[in-house]
Amino acid sequence: MGALDRIPLDLDVAELLKNLKGQELGEHLAVLLEDARVLIEPKAAYSTARVVRLENDQIYLENGHVLRSMILGDMLERGQEIVPYVVTIGPKLETEASKRGLLQSFLLDKIGNYALHKACAYVKSRVEERFGKTVSEFSPGSGTGELFGIEQQETLFRILDPVNSIGVHLKTGLMMVPRKSVSGVFATTREEYVACEYCPRRCESRRAPFKGNYHSIKPA
Repeated sequence: MGALDRIPLDLDVAELLKNLKGQELGEHLAVLLEDARVLIEPKAAYSTARVVRLENDQIYLENGHVLRSMILGDMLERGQEIVPYVVTIGPKLETEASKRGLLQSFLLDKIGNYALHKACAYVKSRVEERFGKTVSEFSPGSGTGELFGIEQQETLFRILDPVNSIGVHLKTGLMMVPRKSVSGVFATTREEYVACEYCPRRCESRRAPFKGNYHSIKPA
């Protein structure tokens, strides 16, 4: 098990604006981004675990834990290593946003989402360096939540104990605190998995077009 206490982030106003409508927000974002930089504390808890057995949607790991996920059961292979993770940017930005007016609170929230995405991308790049190839990203509750249920966060938290390593804990209802946190599994797969491809919901963070229901189009 390991932890990254200081994830380097390259936060850019122009890149952030691509995800927001209205270029008139640029001046506001530039000022707020400078305020936000000192409040963002990106950290990650991670571990490697080998898959020892697969039984339908149950993934048995060498550390004794069992993950339950239809998509992991279909896409992982016996004997391969996976990397469970939790990434956060800490509580300070969220606390500051709660003190600001409506517009600034909204923009700080967007900055937080952007920073969390960048932090997660950095951890993913480290995992890809380790494996020497592109990895897929599986996050409990992503998409419709059908393929990897949000309740699997409990298992990830038992594996990683992020409360003690990076200060992230689960509340009743499986919400992570700090709120700007994400959990999941990185793993090499035959084809890259993108949850958006199987989710019909409209979302500003969509990464790929909707292909259809997984049950009807999943590979044989």
